[in-house]
Amino acid sequence: MSDFIEISKDQVIVESQTTTPGYCDRVYLIYYNEKEKRNKVRINTYYYETNGMMKLCKHYDRGLCDTMEEYYNLSADYIESQAYGSYMDGAR
Repeated sequence: MSDFIEISKDQVIVESQTTTPGYCDRVYLIYYNEKEKRNKVRINTYYYETNGMMKLCKHYDRGLCDTMEEYYNLSADYIESQAYGSYMDGAR
């Protein structure tokens, strides 16, 4: 079993980088994974693109919320804190 999941670029909602001091300028990707039972909108801080697909390490992955409507109501600070938490999860 691989430590990576593969998603299409169509599933990517946004790629960004933390700007809050203390969150270490972490690059992150937010994506929608319909296959998840809950927390379908997810954040990942260890990923790369290959052959038009995105490869995401499972260890650096966190759920944000269940729906796009919920995602649109998340604050930028919350998203950045989850990006940093995602990085710290994987760094263990």
